[in-house]
Amino acid sequence: MFASLSELWLARGDHERATEFADRTLDLATRPNSRKNLAKGWRLRGYIAFARRPLDDAETAFRHALTFAEAIGNPAQRWAAHAALGQVHAARERHDLAGEAYRGAREVLDRVKAGLREPRPRASLDQAPGCPQAARARRIAVGRS
Repeated sequence: MFASLSELWLARGDHERATEFADRTLDLATRPNSRKNLAKGWRLRGYIAFARRPLDDAETAFRHALTFAEAIGNPAQRWAAHAALGQVHAARERHDLAGEAYRGAREVLDRVKAGLREPRPRASLDQAPGCPQAARARRIAVGRS
């Protein structure tokens, strides 16, 4: 719930409230070692830092999110963390690193797709972006920035 409230306040541009709820998410996730919620909380902290533009802080938070996501093997969390790192690298105009991160996001989707038997969900993953800036991400991921 706190993660959703953080996302809401971030979307509204209220970074203080977004930080408050991201911190609550992290606090509640730390005690029982809920790695999924730790991944969410760190990713939220990264987006807040990204919005404020301390990109080093954003990258650090996104890397924490990826570490927790990788530890639990959660595809949604892994995809989101890779995509978020790609955004930081793209903002720094580090297209090599952005491409690497976006490829990581795409690989997560491809692995999920490979495990699906029904054609409709598989087709929807073919259209899924590797990050919020889908067209640019796809170009960078294949080396055509």
